[in-house]
Amino acid sequence: MIIINNKLGNLASIHNMLKQIGIVAEISNDYDKISKATKIILPGVGNFKKGMECLSENKLDLAILNAAKNNSIILGICLGMHFLFEESEEGNTKGLGLIKGKVVKFHSKDESLRIPHMGWNYVNFNKKSKLDFEEDEKIKFYFAHSYFAKCTDTNDIAATTNYGINFISAVKKNNIYGVQFHPEKSHKFGKKFFQNFLTINNES
Repeated sequence: MIIINNKLGNLASIHNMLKQIGIVAEISNDYDKISKATKIILPGVGNFKKGMECLSENKLDLAILNAAKNNSIILGICLGMHFLFEESEEGNTKGLGLIKGKVVKFHSKDESLRIPHMGWNYVNFNKKSKLDFEEDEKIKFYFAHSYFAKCTDTNDIAATTNYGINFISAVKKNNIYGVQFHPEKSHKFGKKFFQNFLTINNES
């Protein structure tokens, strides 16, 4: 498993959590390794435009697209999920286009709902999603974001969360996955999420 080193993610946090549950992962910005990896995590924190620029610097955007064509299983986290879409309002910048749709900014008339949306919130997974939890307990993850994604195809929605509105908190299209929350900051639910992700393969 490769964690892409794009200079913008919680690389050490993701690596350490994977290590805790026995998953061997390598942090890398090597074009060939990423292109040929069977499983990839694309992290991201910060600005969409700056993030896409960082990816293109070492042709990591092309490496990700190559991996996607080779049926690598790709997981985008937070801003990394945004990169998977066609475009974002943040900087009016084009994304990777692996999932059809657009990333838009939160707008709330409710003054009690502060933007960015930060802290713990419930995630309601689509029961057909391979990322779903079998537990009856309500599932909470840690969020930190001012933008959220809108899918052109509702079949790509894997989970939703409510924060004034119901927004998409996870997506899935073929071998491409994305989550708006931070599993690496979500303790036991984060560990369980990564364990679920580990079991996913192209035949499952």
